[in-house]
Amino acid sequence: MPLVGIGFLLLAMLGASYFLFKDKLGSPTNEPIAVAVAPIPSVDPASQPITLPAASLPPEANASATSKFDLISSANPDLYQTLNQIPNVPQGTFNYGGSTTFAPLRSDNVTLNLNQAHSEFKLRYTEPVGEKPGSGSGIKMLLDGQLSFSQSSRPVKSAEFAQAQQRGFKLEQVPVAIDGIAFYINPRVSVAGLTLAQVKDIFTGKVTNWKELGGPNLKITPLSRNAKAGGTVDFFIEGVLEKQALGSSVQEIRDTTESIRQVAKLPGGIGYATASEVIGQKAIRALPLAKDSNQSFISPFTKDDITTVNQGAFADGSYPLTRRLFVVIKRDGRLDEQAGVAYANMILSNEGQELVEKSGFVPLH
Repeated sequence: MPLVGIGFLLLAMLGASYFLFKDKLGSPTNEPIAVAVAPIPSVDPASQPITLPAASLPPEANASATSKFDLISSANPDLYQTLNQIPNVPQGTFNYGGSTTFAPLRSDNVTLNLNQAHSEFKLRYTEPVGEKPGSGSGIKMLLDGQLSFSQSSRPVKSAEFAQAQQRGFKLEQVPVAIDGIAFYINPRVSVAGLTLAQVKDIFTGKVTNWKELGGPNLKITPLSRNAKAGGTVDFFIEGVLEKQALGSSVQEIRDTTESIRQVAKLPGGIGYATASEVIGQKAIRALPLAKDSNQSFISPFTKDDITTVNQGAFADGSYPLTRRLFVVIKRDGRLDEQAGVAYANMILSNEGQELVEKSGFVPLH
């Protein structure tokens, strides 16, 4: 009994000591310790704004920093010799589209070459729903997030640059090829060529019969795509018609294929398209053009060969209607930008420029 009493007494003393000194003993090492830490903000690096050197963008883009996705430098166009040397090519399927002028550069042969170089980089041509395809509709789809990048046969407009900035990103237009506009007529129309002034008179409705231009007594039936959809039409209206509206006699067609078919049927028909889309078409006749009546007519194709564009005249500007073709990139630091830069670099590589030439365009280098 005394021993039991002593044991209880010792236990009581130890318990009292614990409660007396517990604050000085600290927490046991195997227990978690809660520490108040300031929260770290969750930031997606791709969401941070990326801008470009002012020299690499048109004035409307107003860029001021550097992108992590670099284009081939205009000062060093031979940076990449082959398609498979292009870096930072993303994996996945990417929508692209826009200008119908680019159709030859969307051919199975070009697509096959790109796929062989980068098998995980797949392109899907996408047309607008309920609208006609063209440069303008392609840029609109790019702004709306429906395309990863677009193709344009005209420069990006100031309003389009502004819309992009309002949506938190920038557009960059990258020239990749030189193109010429070809006019074609029904073979029954026996005229040697046309000046730009005569073309203007035809498409504004001032001249309505081929006999007024030294041809047969045939009614002129001009054909054109919709004035709002295509970059080629936009270029034609601004550069040739001097922003005058198409005449009431102009028949609207959906695309170049339909235009060529109709001109081949209509005895007095005349249409126009990018020269690469007219190559090899024997049912119609391509017309030589002159800037004015004091200059010689120049054909869009090489002499006696309708399968090769007149590269020399396109490159030096002696052919009256030439322009540059652009890949339009969405500069937002995300996957779409990476895809657009990779594609533009492929087309600008030496091997890509060979594909440009084989497609009926004039390479930049």
